[in-house]
Amino acid sequence: MSTFFKFLVAALVWLLFYLATFRGCQEELCQACDPPPPVTVADTLPEEAGLPVYFKWSDAEAYIGTGVEAFLRSKATGGDSSQLLKITGLYFEGEQAASGSENLGLARAKEVARLFDGLLDSTRLQLRARQVETPEDAQSAPFEGALFEWVDPKSQSAVDQLADRVSIRFPTGSADRVYAPEVDSFLIELAAQLRSSGQRVRITGHTDNTGSAEKNVGLGLARAEAVKQFLVNAGVPESQLTTDSKGDALPVASNATEEGRYQNRRVEVRIEPQ
Repeated sequence: MSTFFKFLVAALVWLLFYLATFRGCQEELCQACDPPPPVTVADTLPEEAGLPVYFKWSDAEAYIGTGVEAFLRSKATGGDSSQLLKITGLYFEGEQAASGSENLGLARAKEVARLFDGLLDSTRLQLRARQVETPEDAQSAPFEGALFEWVDPKSQSAVDQLADRVSIRFPTGSADRVYAPEVDSFLIELAAQLRSSGQRVRITGHTDNTGSAEKNVGLGLARAEAVKQFLVNAGVPESQLTTDSKGDALPVASNATEEGRYQNRRVEVRIEPQ
């Protein structure tokens, strides 16, 4: 075999080796440059949450989880044509207030209301807020920050009974509660329960935003004292009753409407855990 032929064979072998090596490196480089797969909602939602709509500490934004479309449809179709869907935004003591909203609860309710665009007209939504007990992991874990209930817009009860409290409504600028049979019935039953059980009760007065903050604190306290006096007159020991006032600081509805202000003029009665 001539020297030239040997050189030609060696060159061909080297060329084949080079092409095979270059192709492998090229594939590795291309794979390294490929963009990562898109992140889905399911990837970002902690498994322990399992919530279609959830919130984070001191954040008004409504985060979207898995199954949100079916969840919203089920809420939007739960009432009849004469009812309103009440969305109650929940918030906790210690959370920072939302900018541009009366409190974080109302801000969360507004964010949830936006999710119903195309499902329910905004005129069929009623927004409320409620401060509730803070869960132990609320600052580190996502939580359910809204409640839903279909309500009759024509029913404006003077007593609103919730799971952990009862609200009694008051007229504008007055410490005289709304006089209605359901108010007297509730207070009489509560007095009988307290005389029997010895339970302690916290009575907290609230107002709308009419007037100064200082004046409203005083008005709220006068309302709380009026409810306390009714219970004392009904035989409940004064030592079982504690009163305080939040003035206009904790609205449960927007003060922009008369109906919202009516909801905010209230005394909340809570039985304290023993």
